[in-house]
Amino acid sequence: MFTLFDLLRVLATLMGAAVGGWLGDSLFGMAGSILGALVGGVSGSFVGALPFFLAARSLRRELQRADSASLGRRLQEQYFISHLILAELDARSEDLARFEESILALMQSESSDRRRHGWASLRSFYPARAQALANYDSAASVEACRQQVASLIERPAE
Repeated sequence: MFTLFDLLRVLATLMGAAVGGWLGDSLFGMAGSILGALVGGVSGSFVGALPFFLAARSLRRELQRADSASLGRRLQEQYFISHLILAELDARSEDLARFEESILALMQSESSDRRRHGWASLRSFYPARAQALANYDSAASVEACRQQVASLIERPAE
């Protein structure tokens, strides 16, 4: 997936290369242009990565400051960061078994996007349960996904 953060990094890299090339050419000619473009591109890439770095750090701090109960509620609302929420809960040594139901609910959702994120979280944090659903496909029909998850729910957790 190509995100806004990726676009910013590409544009900053290109802009850095262009400015570096122009500046290098005006100061040192053709050789300076090539070197300037390389240095400018690398510099631009670092500058372009800053928005992602700052946003990720802000989210990490926000999750660290939240209490466990609110993180549990956020699993359904903010399914797209469920893996980060579970990682934070795991870092706090919380019992992740109590959040398994929320992840299984995501995997039975009408939305294939929710199912995909739920499946990724199940594979990462509940590998034994995920192994029992080796043929699960979040892009399959809602009914097929619900049947597979229902068969998993009927089995006791190992």
